Amino acid sequence: MSIVSSFDNESKSIIDLDDIFKAPNHIADICIVTFSIQVKEMVLKQYNCRHVGFTKTANGNIDVYSFIVNGKTILFYMSPIGSACAACVMHEIHYVTGASKFIVYGSCGILDVEKCKGNLIVPNSAYRDEGLSYHYMEVSDYVNIKNSDKLAEIFKKYGYPYVKGKTWTTDAIYMETKNKADARKNEGCICVEMESAGLQAMCNYYGYELYIFFFGADLLNGDAWDKATLGNEEEFDLQRETFKIAVDVAVDL
Repeated sequence: MSIVSSFDNESKSIIDLDDIFKAPNHIADICIVTFSIQVKEMVLKQYNCRHVGFTKTANGNIDVYSFIVNGKTILFYMSPIGSACAACVMHEIHYVTGASKFIVYGSCGILDVEKCKGNLIVPNSAYRDEGLSYHYMEVSDYVNIKNSDKLAEIFKKYGYPYVKGKTWTTDAIYMETKNKADARKNEGCICVEMESAGLQAMCNYYGYELYIFFFGADLLNGDAWDKATLGNEEEFDLQRETFKIAVDVAVDL
């Protein structure tokens, strides 16, 4: 079996969450996922959050909180980075809380500055340059992001500027070579990140709904990397501000 032909839908998983949790607890359907500690700290200060559960990792607990907006209960947690960890935690959070609609957002690298400048980025397909997705679906170069049109309609309703396009999901940020970046851009990829392809494949397999979007931070639009806002206070402010957009999406679903 080729390593990229790892999808096996004919035999049962040896470690199955049904054996661990027995049945999903149900607190709420909709969950916002951040990758930013700055966002987590802001949410705990500014929203009337209630701690409703957690899942465990070797690095510590992933805590889940709930808050109410316009009468709707919304769940929230901070995910580890990278599709493998993010997907495992998301699957476990479903069992802990019953959430099945996940709104995921964060910063990304920009491949096409002209298209992405000043816009939120709604990926409509993701190049599968990561490992997780090959365990959840058959081999293909891209996975379709199912709810991109629905998310775009919500952004249009609220007047948020956005652009739709392909994204490049990779596990290896230090192997984003010029040749790879040029190839992805030539195929229509406008940004690069680490989660979309794996999360969508996993959500397809288990029947969860994924609503994922980004804003630009660093630039990979030439021979040299431009750090731009990545990791500075401007990016942290954008992370915090964009949480409000994720809340609008949650309320609208």
